[in-house]
Amino acid sequence: MKRSVLVIGIVLFCNQCFSWDLSGIAGGRGNAMGNCSVALNDFWSIQNNPAGMVNYRSFGVGFSYENRFLMKELGFYNAAFVLPVKIGTFGLSLSRFGFENYNENKFGLAYARTFGPYLKMGLKLDYLLFKFSDEYEKQQVTTFELGVQSDITDDLCVGVYIFNPVNAKTKTTHNQRVPIIFRLGLSYKITKDFIATTETEYDSDKKMNYRIGLEYNTLKDFYIRVGVYTDPATACFGVGYTFRNVTLDVSAKMNQYTGVSFQSSLIFKMK
Repeated sequence: MKRSVLVIGIVLFCNQCFSWDLSGIAGGRGNAMGNCSVALNDFWSIQNNPAGMVNYRSFGVGFSYENRFLMKELGFYNAAFVLPVKIGTFGLSLSRFGFENYNENKFGLAYARTFGPYLKMGLKLDYLLFKFSDEYEKQQVTTFELGVQSDITDDLCVGVYIFNPVNAKTKTTHNQRVPIIFRLGLSYKITKDFIATTETEYDSDKKMNYRIGLEYNTLKDFYIRVGVYTDPATACFGVGYTFRNVTLDVSAKMNQYTGVSFQSSLIFKMK
């Protein structure tokens, strides 16, 4: 009981960092690159910028787990699948943060497609559910997120993403609003093995966040990644490896206030 009260207190006290964090970065790759994701094209684009799903041309299933502050009660779970078809790419995702006495849940249905050679767009419909212990009222809300990417050249990609542009609020007597989140960034292939990416995030409940990330393909299927972001000042690093149709990504984040958080993700790709 004491541990549960302590964890709930931490969640509420750290509202600026993690409360209502249902648009957090999913996947070990983006987390290792300083939470940069808006201009990347990979499986976890379904969570980070649905426009990037267009470049994922195989049916895939993925799972990720983040252990925040090394406390299981602050776990961040993600599961998703992506299905490309002739008319575009569809995806379904599930996210959960918290534990039995306090948790945040997001169920999403996404669709993305190309519009000419330079424009990709993705739309995702979200159902959000916030649950406290049985004695308290549940909170729920529906909203959506929209993403755009443009390959200006073969090496340069620009991405834009917005979560909850309608400023939705929970359907309870409290009418608490869900934050609006906007990200703008770009990625650049310095060489075929070396990618640099940067982005800026605006969150209506937080300060502006600036991010930088690097990825280097040292061997054929092995990647090393590093990154930083500013709110709070955090250093990130990680590795990734693909063996046949399975991809494993691992990342770690460190800062002087909250300590260490780890995330790992696993993707199964099928033709």
